[in-house]
Amino acid sequence: MTRHRLPIGFALAGLLASAVAVQAAADVTAPTSAELAYKDYHAGVHAAVECRGAKFSPSDYRELESRINQRAGESVHVGRQLQLIQDAKVSINAALNNSGCAAGEVQEALARFDTLRGYTPR
Repeated sequence: MTRHRLPIGFALAGLLASAVAVQAAADVTAPTSAELAYKDYHAGVHAAVECRGAKFSPSDYRELESRINQRAGESVHVGRQLQLIQDAKVSINAALNNSGCAAGEVQEALARFDTLRGYTPR
């Protein structure tokens, strides 16, 4: 009986490792266009907070989120939204640390924010 337990144990360990590998691969799949749009608009919101001192009320945030979801074009899972928002902040903070608010990435994010808010710079 002991003879059979060892191969079965290896088989179960292999199945577990495969399941973990599949899950890890699913977590690093390329972002969809909706996810990229979601992240980009949130980068704009973060840039506005950091560079313009923008402050938003809870109703402002609800309106911004509604507009971002409309522009993203499809629903993004809530857990994924949090990850994308964090990624946007990290990206903008890195650009700010390197070149400040004049950084190209920050300026592009601010332009996206302006279109999101319905403002067209002159």
